[in-house]
Amino acid sequence: MSLRPSLLRPALAARQSLVATSVRGVSTSKPRRAGHDDHSHNHGSEGSDAYTNESFFSPAMRNSIILITASVLIWPYLPSRKTGSASPSASPSSFSSVAADSESPAVTRWLAKNTPDAKVWTERNDKHLELTKEAAEERLLFQEAERPRVWRLRNTGAFEAASPHSVPVGSQVDLSDLKIKPE
Repeated sequence: MSLRPSLLRPALAARQSLVATSVRGVSTSKPRRAGHDDHSHNHGSEGSDAYTNESFFSPAMRNSIILITASVLIWPYLPSRKTGSASPSASPSSFSSVAADSESPAVTRWLAKNTPDAKVWTERNDKHLELTKEAAEERLLFQEAERPRVWRLRNTGAFEAASPHSVPVGSQVDLSDLKIKPE
């Protein structure tokens, strides 16, 4: 099978035109500027005398007035706080009565049942105070402590300068274990 050049010419011409159109120089392309066109559709051409409508009857103001009025009207009908203290350190007797009261909130009753008496808290606080005082005294002791001053000898040969002969018994200390530390 032989290919005739006349059959290849249309394919070659199409390929050359495709290459020519796809490779276009930078200078031949037309620049586009998106910011400068005449298609503004009349946006921003309103008159300068257009103002916003401001009043005290905006939705936020209306809702605030309704909320304040409802709060003032409902306040007298809300349940009042119990008189007296539910603290074990303020009044232990009222604290134990809170645990038995069925009208007090459930969390308050649970806390009243599970909280130790005021005596226990007083004992714990006293013990904690004692331990804190001891720790403070120890801290002061260690902060003020200083190492003893070391006296260095200038002439370390003074130990060996004396004659070992004619020494009366008990007049000298045994210095055989002595290790002299130079400065």
